[in-house]
Amino acid sequence: MIFLSPECFPCLLRQADLAARAQKAGDEARVAIAAKVCAMMRDLPSRKEIPAETATRLQALLRETLGTDDPFGPMKERHLSRFGDMAKWAEGLVAASPDPWAAAVWMSAFGNIMDSGIIEQEDMDREIASIAAGIREFRLPARFRSLLLAADRIGVLLDNAGEAAFDVPLLSLLASRGKSFWIGVKGGPVIDDLTRDDAERLGLSAFGEIVSNGNRGVGTVLELCPEPFRERLASSRLILSKGQGNFETLVGRVPNAYYLLRCKCPVVSRAVGRPEGESLILDAEGRHAE
Repeated sequence: MIFLSPECFPCLLRQADLAARAQKAGDEARVAIAAKVCAMMRDLPSRKEIPAETATRLQALLRETLGTDDPFGPMKERHLSRFGDMAKWAEGLVAASPDPWAAAVWMSAFGNIMDSGIIEQEDMDREIASIAAGIREFRLPARFRSLLLAADRIGVLLDNAGEAAFDVPLLSLLASRGKSFWIGVKGGPVIDDLTRDDAERLGLSAFGEIVSNGNRGVGTVLELCPEPFRERLASSRLILSKGQGNFETLVGRVPNAYYLLRCKCPVVSRAVGRPEGESLILDAEGRHAE
């Protein structure tokens, strides 16, 4: 498992300030919010906590302090408004690849760069331009490819609104193969993650059934998910889980999962033994997929 490390604390402060800036908070309010976050971190019950769980505490504090149910709402709206153009661009790159399945999976993993809780918009935009040059070279691990093509029931746990467009080529391929699959989203606004309303607004229900996990935790905190959702996870032949938060909360706990993510921090980098900035496909135990 991944536990809180010293590097997590400045990251949590940064996430809080990004939310404050999204809500157009002034300097005095931003300093006050930072002080509250520092107090929260000082009083954590244990350092043996998953960073995503601490981030869940942080989001509740931000909603209360900023007086809004959706602190990252303006950032999410910007991403949602770009969805159509970005999805079309991603589909074009994948369609032109000699191996569309490999291109679609790696496109989905790469899309995890779109994270308003960690990364500035300008940095995201610069990264997007880099994938076009390498998409044709991507390959899938053989065992993972075989399982992906053979699985008859698949759950796809989506992550944030910005990366949803990068997931479309993979969702489209799954639908074209007649796969029975469902799409997991959050039970309410948390950072800039997709909710059921967001997913339906984007038309993702055309690919598969949209299923809420019933809570507003960062990642997928099983203890907060209702029993029917946990049963879906267990009964699916394959779970494709997007993003660091889902990885942190589910790794080692869901034996049928594979994780598609961007390594965005030194804590995860150390845990998986790969450099920051790399896109990854990991197995249920957090090892590199075979």
